[in-house]
Formats: sequence, structure tokens, C-alpha cells
Amino acid sequence: PRLPSAMDPPSTAVPYARLELPNLDSVPSYKYWSIFNILCCCLPLGLVAVYYSGQVEECLARRDTAGAKTASDTARKINILAVVIGLACIGVAIFFMIQRAELIKAAQPTQFPLYYNLG
Repeated sequence: PRLPSAMDPPSTAVPYARLELPNLDSVPSYKYWSIFNILCCCLPLGLVAVYYSGQVEECLARRDTAGAKTASDTARKINILAVVIGLACIGVAIFFMIQRAELIKAAQPTQFPLYYNLG
């Protein structure tokens, strides 16, 4: 038997491995959650979250699933932070509105002064 040399074509006995493309739908972008945060919770953090949501879509277009997962995790964390800050601000605003209403109610006179009865 003859020994293979460097000039021989490669052997086809070894099957080629199939190229498996990752499931691109498995990486969420959280785009709509980010838009909700812009409109309802915390505008600055919502804008940052929209940026990272766009990064997810760009990475998926380049087939960079590792980068897409990193950007997706970042967008998720920022969205959670935006909701927490938004709810806290809404709670503080409601608290101060109730306090203001109680102060206004307490400052109202309950009886008319005596000089109104001079008639």
C-alpha cells in the first residue's frame, strides 16, 4: 500500500460537519418594553434600553449571537431598573399629592369668622 503524501487530495471518508445556524428568535430584544418605559416610566433609561434593543437586532443581523445575548441581557436589566424607578417616582408623587391635599384641607377654616355675621 502506498502512503498518502501532501500532494494527494483530501480524503472524503470523513463526513463534513453540518453548519448549524443558531435560532435567531431565541434572543429577545425587549424593544416594546423599552418603548413602554420611554412613554410611561423613565425616559432616560428607556432611551438607553432602546439603544441596546437596537444592538440586539444589529448583532442578530451579523449572526453574532454572543453579542446579541449580551445586549439583550443589558436591555432587560435596564428595563427592569426603569420600571422600578418609574414605580418609585409614581409612588412618591402620589404620597406628596395626598400630603398636600391633607395640608390644604387642614388650612381651610371650618367656621366663618365673626365679622361675617354683622349683617
